[in-house]
Order: sequence, then C-alpha cells, then structure tokens
Amino acid sequence: MIYEGNQEAITAVIRDQATFNCSCSRPSPSTLNKLESAPKRTESIFIEEQSERRKTMLTTCRSLGKNYTGTLPEVKLKTHMIYDDQTDLLFCNIAKVGSTFLKQVFQILFGYHHRKDPFSIKGGTVHQLPFDTFDKIQYDQALAVLMRSTKIIFVRNPYTRMLSGYVDKLFTNNHVFWRSTGKIILKNHRKNLSIKSKECGHDSTFPEFIKHVIESETSGKNRNPHWCPMYDVCRPCSIQYDVIGKIESFKEDLGSFLKSQHLDEIVDISKMNQGNEREAIYLTVSRAYDVVLRVPKCASLPQALERAWKVLQIRGVLSQLAEFPYKMIEHNSNISKSLFLDVIAKEIKRFPMTQSDKLLSKEQAVVKAYESVSSSDLERFTSIFHPDFSLFGYEKDIGRKHRNFLKWEPFKFKL
Repeated sequence: MIYEGNQEAITAVIRDQATFNCSCSRPSPSTLNKLESAPKRTESIFIEEQSERRKTMLTTCRSLGKNYTGTLPEVKLKTHMIYDDQTDLLFCNIAKVGSTFLKQVFQILFGYHHRKDPFSIKGGTVHQLPFDTFDKIQYDQALAVLMRSTKIIFVRNPYTRMLSGYVDKLFTNNHVFWRSTGKIILKNHRKNLSIKSKECGHDSTFPEFIKHVIESETSGKNRNPHWCPMYDVCRPCSIQYDVIGKIESFKEDLGSFLKSQHLDEIVDISKMNQGNEREAIYLTVSRAYDVVLRVPKCASLPQALERAWKVLQIRGVLSQLAEFPYKMIEHNSNISKSLFLDVIAKEIKRFPMTQSDKLLSKEQAVVKAYESVSSSDLERFTSIFHPDFSLFGYEKDIGRKHRNFLKWEPFKFKL
C-alpha cells in the first residue's frame, strides 16, 4: 500500500468528522436504534449479550439438525481455524467480516508484533503473515486446542456481507478477481457478451453475482471463501464458541472481549473507525491506478477513478452528495494519485458525515443493490443462507428506501 504526502490531510479530515455534528438527513429507525437506544457497554451487558447469542445459536442448531453441518472440505476448513498456544485463543476467520482488522489485532495479541496500534501492520500484507492454523497440526492436537481455548467468531448480516464481497472483489478495480471470477460470472449469466467484457470480466452486475453465488453454492463448483456461508466455514453447531461478535457492533464487541480477557492494554482499537476509513481510501484509490497499469484495455484512468469514487460512497466514506469531478477529469485525464486524494479529502470536508449518516448511507447501498435482484433469486439466496440468518440472530430484512437517497445511483457509471 502506498502512502503519499497527503496522508496527513486525509487523516485530519477523518479525525474531524469523528466529532462533527450537523443537521444532516435523519437516519432510519434501525440506525437510530443502533446509535441512540444501545445502553452503555458494561461487562455485565457483554456477558448477557453473549449468553443470548449462544442460546440463539444452540437453539437453532437443534432445529436445523444434521442437514446443515456444512460441506466445505476439511482441508479448507482447517485453514480458517487460527490459534495461539500462549494466549489459549482460537479465532475462526471469516472473509468479509472484518477479517483484515481482526488479523491485525491477533497479530499483536499473539506476539508477532509489539506495537499497540493494529494499523502499524499494513492491511495489504496481513493475510500473508504467519499464523498457526489447524491444517498444520494433527487431529489430537486440534482437539486439545479446542478443549482449552477461548473460541471466538465474528459474524455479519448475510445480505451486507454478500454486498461487501461483491463491492470489494468485483465492483472495485480488482483485476485479479475480474480475471478469476468476473469472467466466469459473465460467461455463465450474461447473453451477448461484448468483446471487452469477455476479455476483462470487469463489469459483472450485482444480480449476476447473486446468480453466481446461488449456482456455486448449489453445485459446489467455483465456491469462494469470500461468499461461502459462515456456518460452513466455522461449524458453530460442532464447535461451541465462547465469544460471538458481530460486525454491526464491531468496535464494542471487540473492545468488550479484549477487556474481558485483560488484553485491552496490549492492543489499542480506539481509532479503529478512522483507521479503517483511511485504509479504505488509500487501497481503493491505489487499485484504480494499479488496474490501469496492469490491464489498460479494461479501464481508462477516468473510468477507474469513477469506480473508486462509487466504492467509497457505498462504504460510507464519501457522502452521496459528493459528485465525481467529471469536468476536472475531462481536462486532466492523467490526474496524479496525490491530486486525486486531495480532491477526496476536500469532498469529505465539504460534506462531513456523522456516524449515523455513514450507517444510513451503507444501509441505502444495500437497498439499492438488492432491489435489482429478481424476487426468485432473492428467495433462493435467502434460503441458501438461512442457517446464517437463524444461527446468528439476523432478520431477513433488506431495509427500506430513504427519501434522501431516491435519486442516488451507486452502481451506475457515466464514463
């Protein structure tokens, strides 16, 4: 990941937003409930929440029976089980559930790094860093680890997790996934492919992606851990997890867990939100420049930057009111990365967002994405991921359109 001279400017803008108050669009009732109705997190509340989550999980396991034990091959399953003998912690790693940040945290907890700030470990390299996993030990050893360890799992609403997988791997400028997955999606789910789409795999839509997930999960072909069901990856009906965290209350759950294990002095997650946004900006913009360098036939720089802009809006980093600078790009089609990052920093400052605004923006991106999916495909998708909804206490509700976002088109391009 490349950090340039304007890192400090973007960091300052993001930091300012954390304390900014504005008369912005009123968030949805569900967002308000998350922000205003939640009691202050205490140890007793954390214990009570964990008890309820485990109860929901165990009750659902009994009702699901043996049909939902999972089909992921054992050799792949073992790679998701990350453990440490010194701390007696076991973490089941699920893609698109804060896995990058969690790995940064566990790198510190397990003693691989000795700085308290998780962002001192570059997010782009953390997945290549060493961890002890079950694929490296024998059955008896793995069983002993399960018996003595505090077992942790973080989960996410299947609807938002699936959209995150699509945005991060296919909608963004990710030429690796365009080639490996985008081409397959377009070949199987689009008629009359253009030459460019056939060669690049760059423009699969969310409805086409959902069809691909349905097909891969029902046939067992072309499955990918970034959108496999969570229950299949971590087997919660076979492994009784002690801590069940949720991405929807990520910072609170992770903080409470660290405190309960007396680990909160080892790692500092106080700047998690600001750090994640900063990382998102640099990674998203860097991908735009990289894709033009790697596969210039698949995207021009203006097209790649427009795509990056949309990604940051979908992720709630940029306001939906921040318009892509079409005129500027038209007159400067080879704009430097540094200058484009400056433009983003100015737009973040021009349209500041509170935490409730960001949550609302993310909610509306989900609504926009799934309204384009056919009712039959949505029903099939929800059925396939029914165990995830039930085991982890998620409602099968996509949400409702907000009046301030009716004209927002986060998944459509002009260039």
